[in-house]
Amino acid sequence: MPQWNVYHPEGVFKTAEEKKALVQDVNNYYHVYGKLPAFYVVVNFLPMPAGTMFRGYDDVADLDKPFVRLSISHMAAHRSDGMGAERFRRGIDGAIKKSIVEKGYYYEYSVVEEPREMWKIDGIMPPLYGSETFTKWNKENKVSDYTEGNPETQTNA
Repeated sequence: MPQWNVYHPEGVFKTAEEKKALVQDVNNYYHVYGKLPAFYVVVNFLPMPAGTMFRGYDDVADLDKPFVRLSISHMAAHRSDGMGAERFRRGIDGAIKKSIVEKGYYYEYSVVEEPREMWKIDGIMPPLYGSETFTKWNKENKVSDYTEGNPETQTNA
């Protein structure tokens, strides 16, 4: 699951349309290009009132243009090695281009790759990427129980 926490000044991403535009671009990257089920992608918009977010010594509310901080957490797939990381950064850059970069905002992002063994959706450990169950979840865009390949249903003999 990629989870994006988008920290932004109150005047940015005010409308549902602005939020949906970024969500669409993020989902296009993960679902269309990355082939992850759309329901894996979570985007949280976290407006930061004046006096609650600082960049260096400066309250971001006092900057000459908005500052957006993206904190991205990954569990479904890891990309931190070499060319995978570079492609991944390009993907993020593309996803934020229209909603952040082209608007001239200051921005920063970081990605944390969490162990997939510590991840559940609706009480179920997600299937491995590319597995039959993964393909089913992707097609149906929902969680369903499974036993084949599920680490929680395996017994140690």
